[in-house]
Amino acid sequence: MIRITVIGLGLIGTSLAMAIRGADAKDAPLGPTVITGYDKNPRATGDARGRLAIDREARSLEEALRDAQLVIVAVPVQRIRDVLSEIAPLLPSGAVVTDVASTKSQVLAWANELLPTTVDFVGGHPMAGKEQAGANAADPELFKGAIYCVTPSQRARQPAIDLVEAMVRQVKAKIYYIEPAEHDAYVAGISHLPFMLSTTLMSVVGRSSGWKEMSPLAATGFRDITRLASGDAEMHRDICLTNQAALVRWLNETAQLLLDLRDQIEDGASDELLAFFEEAHQLRDEWLLSRPNLRPGEDDFENVSGVGVARPSLFGRFGGKSTPTKKR
Repeated sequence: MIRITVIGLGLIGTSLAMAIRGADAKDAPLGPTVITGYDKNPRATGDARGRLAIDREARSLEEALRDAQLVIVAVPVQRIRDVLSEIAPLLPSGAVVTDVASTKSQVLAWANELLPTTVDFVGGHPMAGKEQAGANAADPELFKGAIYCVTPSQRARQPAIDLVEAMVRQVKAKIYYIEPAEHDAYVAGISHLPFMLSTTLMSVVGRSSGWKEMSPLAATGFRDITRLASGDAEMHRDICLTNQAALVRWLNETAQLLLDLRDQIEDGASDELLAFFEEAHQLRDEWLLSRPNLRPGEDDFENVSGVGVARPSLFGRFGGKSTPTKKR
């Protein structure tokens, strides 16, 4: 029997609990589980219990962590440092702690600083979500077939990593070992930058004096590209503050590309515009056709974060000797 505690019962924490608890007992990688839920908002805990996500409600962190073997921290990333500090003296010896935050380098640094050596930290980030928030939006199928990034701390022992991997398999996600700096550089481009573009478009057009008149004309294209603007504002604020270097790099490239595009439009540069649009079309078509959800080859790794980091192996620190990164 694995005793699991989920701290933070919003969309992701509750969805994870539902997916773990709802797995077929006959072939569940974790085996039998008992899930305790805790949220600083008692209503969220009650909502999660109402969704049958947890077996027990805890009224305090001390109660939640008593005898816990696996602790899932599912709070906004800026709150993780405080949570790790609070739980550090309460964790049973041998417990495994993981998280679900969208940035990893800062979280791993906090875990290394704050958690005792008697516990193991294995960072995690499921590449799944919704615009809606809260336990009532939770979905046990949210992680099915999704990539689940795993970033073990340097001192994490193999049994701890195995336990988190079993949890990932239990929720039917695909394990994806990755170094923290590499993770942050990549998700800044494919996850965080799209949110910035979506919110920027919504703000630019929505603030226009003509928005009232033009809004009835907005159709599926505008709706689809601004969908991410409905996401959790606090979560994305925290992402910006904990992944600054990588996100600023992508924003700089985007800003320059938009300026180039503006100049081409002003100059009536027909050939350049056509080539730009055709290239983007081709790149997207190729991505949609391939999408293997596998890591790129080691020779393809490129440090796009601007942060010094050795090229990771396929299985992070477990795969062998690292070599210097290519420079852009």
